Amino acid sequence: MSAPHFGIFLLTNVPEWSSDTEAIHKGIEQIRYADELGFEEAWVAEHNGRNYGIIASAQLMLAAAASTTSRIRLGSGVTRLPMHHPLRLAEDFAYLDQLSRGRINWGIGKAYDPLEFQAYGIPMDERDERYEEIFEIVMQAWTTGRVTHHGRHYQVPGRGDVVESVELFPKVYQDPHPPVFVMVSRTEASLRAAARRGFSFVLGQLPGRDEVRHLIDVYREEARDAGHSFDTIDANIARASQLKAVHVADSTEQAEREYEQGYMWYMDIVGNRAKVGLGIEQLTYREYIDKKAIILGSPERVAEELADYHGHTGIGGLLSWFDAGSQPQEQVLNGMRLFAEKVRPQL
Repeated sequence: MSAPHFGIFLLTNVPEWSSDTEAIHKGIEQIRYADELGFEEAWVAEHNGRNYGIIASAQLMLAAAASTTSRIRLGSGVTRLPMHHPLRLAEDFAYLDQLSRGRINWGIGKAYDPLEFQAYGIPMDERDERYEEIFEIVMQAWTTGRVTHHGRHYQVPGRGDVVESVELFPKVYQDPHPPVFVMVSRTEASLRAAARRGFSFVLGQLPGRDEVRHLIDVYREEARDAGHSFDTIDANIARASQLKAVHVADSTEQAEREYEQGYMWYMDIVGNRAKVGLGIEQLTYREYIDKKAIILGSPERVAEELADYHGHTGIGGLLSWFDAGSQPQEQVLNGMRLFAEKVRPQL
């Protein structure tokens, strides 16, 4: 088994004690610091219409991050395909790939919040169709450099007599295109689709350790049935990650005390508890800790827990959410430093 890789995750929460300005600039600083500390990846969430995630287009934050970093890979976690025009997506991420000199990971998902579909006037029952059609158009643009598509929901180019196809500018930096990651939050079907297409994946907070191990077995079986080689499958699992809320402090008691307010703010928003597999009932902070919805503690405790997690699940990486619920920035940066300097060497 290869050594684990580690990234950070950003959702740009804006509770009552924060502000839009603070959330945005905190996120940029966290990515820049993660780059300095040697984290391999930073993934940016995309939401709109709710204060638990104010980045409606991951491209904006990724562009800002690309200009202030040099090594860390930058991913969309996720690009909600049905919410975007496919040609613009292809152009934006090609530009990002050039801007970052090939450090872009493209994480894709279908979106799940009815509010977001209504906000943009997109029928939610068209979600799956739009997802597939948009993905096809983006892949055509990246792999051929041009787009000609006449589908149910999108016509590229549109009506007119100027051109019969649209050329992509700029072209992508990475060959053949930025790596595609399928974001798997709830259903096994998304994971099976990733396996059939030969893509890697990122798991949400929902699956527990036993389920993660099961999902990896499912991925292997589906990928083999689709004809992918053992080497390709192993590489994709090694590149895969799971998202987890994480905090490291000098002592476990301190870590638990510091993380509570922000984490409980986020989890108390209706619907978020379900995302970590705990249903929608109200739980106490201690119950979240005991159910291992959070990884937190002293460097020694976190390292021990992560070693067990990595060995048990077999997944390649972990995306640490240090800033759940908008934690104090000094605390977030200190937790990141302790993770890089004292947790990671033990792994």
